[in-house]
Amino acid sequence: MDRYIGLKLDGRYEITELIGVGGMANVYRGRDIMENRIVAVKILKSEYSENEEFVRRFRNESKAIAVLSHPNIVKIYDVGYENNMQYIVMEYIDGITLKEYIEQQGMLKWRDCVHFTIQILRALQLAHDRGIVHRDIKPQNVMLLSDGSIKVMDFGIARFSREVENTDSEKTMGSVHYVSPEQASGTRTDERSDIYSVGVMMYEMLTGRKPFNGDTSVSVALKHMHDAPVPPTQYVSSIYPGLEEIILHAMEKDPAKRYQSASGMIRDIEAFKLDQSVTFGYLEKNSENRQEQPVHDAKEKLAAALSAIKSVKKDRPRKEKPVNVREVEPADEPEYYVEEYYDDDEVEVRHNYALPILAAVTVTVIIVATLFVANVILGAFKTAPSNSNEYKMPKLIGMNFYDARAQYTDIQLVATEEYNNEYDSGIIFYQEKAEGRMVTVGDTIRVTVSKGTRMVDIPDLKNYHVSSAIKALEDVGLSYVQVQQESDDIAADYVVRTDPAANSSVEEGTVVKIFVSLGPMTEDTIVPYVVGKDLATATAEVEAAHLTVKPQYITSSEPRDLVVSQNIEGGSNVARDTVITLMVSDGSGEMPEENYDFPEYEGPFGENTDYPEDNPNENLGDNSSDSFTEHTVTVYVDIPSNAENTYFLIFYYQGTTIQIGDSSTVVALQWAGLSYPVQLTGTGVVTVEAFIRYGVTLRLATYVIDFDNQTYTCEDYNESAFRTVDNFATF
Repeated sequence: MDRYIGLKLDGRYEITELIGVGGMANVYRGRDIMENRIVAVKILKSEYSENEEFVRRFRNESKAIAVLSHPNIVKIYDVGYENNMQYIVMEYIDGITLKEYIEQQGMLKWRDCVHFTIQILRALQLAHDRGIVHRDIKPQNVMLLSDGSIKVMDFGIARFSREVENTDSEKTMGSVHYVSPEQASGTRTDERSDIYSVGVMMYEMLTGRKPFNGDTSVSVALKHMHDAPVPPTQYVSSIYPGLEEIILHAMEKDPAKRYQSASGMIRDIEAFKLDQSVTFGYLEKNSENRQEQPVHDAKEKLAAALSAIKSVKKDRPRKEKPVNVREVEPADEPEYYVEEYYDDDEVEVRHNYALPILAAVTVTVIIVATLFVANVILGAFKTAPSNSNEYKMPKLIGMNFYDARAQYTDIQLVATEEYNNEYDSGIIFYQEKAEGRMVTVGDTIRVTVSKGTRMVDIPDLKNYHVSSAIKALEDVGLSYVQVQQESDDIAADYVVRTDPAANSSVEEGTVVKIFVSLGPMTEDTIVPYVVGKDLATATAEVEAAHLTVKPQYITSSEPRDLVVSQNIEGGSNVARDTVITLMVSDGSGEMPEENYDFPEYEGPFGENTDYPEDNPNENLGDNSSDSFTEHTVTVYVDIPSNAENTYFLIFYYQGTTIQIGDSSTVVALQWAGLSYPVQLTGTGVVTVEAFIRYGVTLRLATYVIDFDNQTYTCEDYNESAFRTVDNFATF
């Protein structure tokens, strides 16, 4: 039995079942009692709770998700720490992983692939804009809902751009089959590492296989670093050339040759969706000979242009007759959303004399445009100097601005400053001309210099309405999560406090907990049971329950200042400020002389049972009373809201098989979330145990019942007993 099942975190999140097991944390299905909604609760495994690295990664996940609000990213509701237990409360996703869907389908249709990929890229685009690199993009970390929408999750090893990386413990982060070459080698990672992983996912979706496999994780990582992937069309010949180009461009070994942003990759995919015959020329650009041998003669340019036109025309795939994809899907396939695509019907063109003329004009325009574009491209990618006044642009990014200006005196550096979480103050993080491009002596080059991480002060939001508090935090560049709590002093929906506290100086983007008042507590309160505790501890507990303490010392052999009894039983529901009288031992060691004459009576063990003299309270009664008149006490047994069956409720005298009262039948359909009343009859003070039975019998709670005063207290209530019984019944 999982020890967390039945647990209620922060008095609010009730854990109901285990739904996922991970490397460093388990995920449970739970219920948010305050919001009345199903949630997912991720709890760090106990064996890692003392490991600083795992705790850092776990907290990093909550911090990463909290600053991201996007329909394609799982939402976070709360984070907490309780009894040495770290947990995150997140949106509950009712779906399957993309990995499971790929395994079901074998290979996905290209429409499904691009539909899912665009959603993943949009989620990553927001994360990258916030300075967060996921670093573990894989189908297992993508949830697919029944409407075809995607949710990216598990930011456990995400890296904030301002964090220092490349420690030994971080070199192997990420799943080896989807890891980028720079992750595999332990070098610096950025958003382009996520782009590589998306390319691997597209490869797997369209071919049904991963681009690299091996006997060990090390061999797979080495292939990511050194081997070129087999083109997807060698496995599935029907894949369009343009789509293959997108995949292989995203999977370039050198990050500088990949897509530089998620938006760039989205742009190409959207272009492909509009025209499946489109190609992008990325594979041709990798040929250095084409870039380093410019065409100087006009006739050679014309011949090259015509050759290129013929090549494109020859290689362009023939359009097949469009098919409604819903008509060819199996009948039992899950109804995940797939875009329907229809090509316009081909229009028959009548021959006329104008067509040859128009064709000639079109070819001429294409040739001229091609020559113009070729000149522009060749100039832009020019990497060799044509005269002594030209040289290659150096890499300035990462250099101190003043050092760069002193070192490279042949160019004029003009700087603008911006806050940047990744680079220290004074360091260049952007240069107008890319490294390796040709510049002329005396050129003016614009660069952007970091002002360092922007620090902001948390405003004092106490007594702010929650909407005003949220706006105040957003105005200074801070994120937030809301935590609700009761408050006697602050009205409902107004802020009680923040964590970190008001006026604390934090980095821009820090997640701030806003504690929002639910209003004052109810007027009634529960009396704590303090018998056996010292007076100071008892007083603190009673006053914490908004009650007044009145100590009264009595002669007793118990240690001085020990509470011997209290006038109102623990667990009683009373009005606030009620006076609770505590009988406290004076420690004199003397006992009051009291003589009791115990008459014979019909006890629970049979007729004419003598009261045991050696042990006057054998869980059957209290010899402090000289009257054995029976009284009836109603005991209320709490039935948890997740109870599912019909149970038999039985009470026994503690430590015996002697039953007190009749067995009760509790129907969960009627009593789940309520208190079931049980009437018990007896005399004196009796300790009884409650058991529930449904195929198996389990102890539920211990009750100490004072029949003479008609009060009782409940001890050791075991709510998880219901879940255990339910699991046994299901099994």
